[in-house]
Amino acid sequence: MLLQETKVSNKVLKKREANRKSGGAMDPAVQDQFKTGRLFACVASRPGQSGRCDGYILEGAELAFYQKKMQKKKGKGKE
Repeated sequence: MLLQETKVSNKVLKKREANRKSGGAMDPAVQDQFKTGRLFACVASRPGQSGRCDGYILEGAELAFYQKKMQKKKGKGKE
């Protein structure tokens, strides 16, 4: 599948670069996920939409909740 490149003005590019440099601190839990190469995410698109999936990366309390749930699930399988 080919990604379409959209034209973006220089002003927008400079603004994006400034936002990235201005201390876009990331949650340590999310950084750990990037290091392992796996991210917890929530799919927010409706079922039946073929070829497209919308969602977001879990952060904060929501991420902690699902990480605890996954640890419990891993613990049950070993017993």
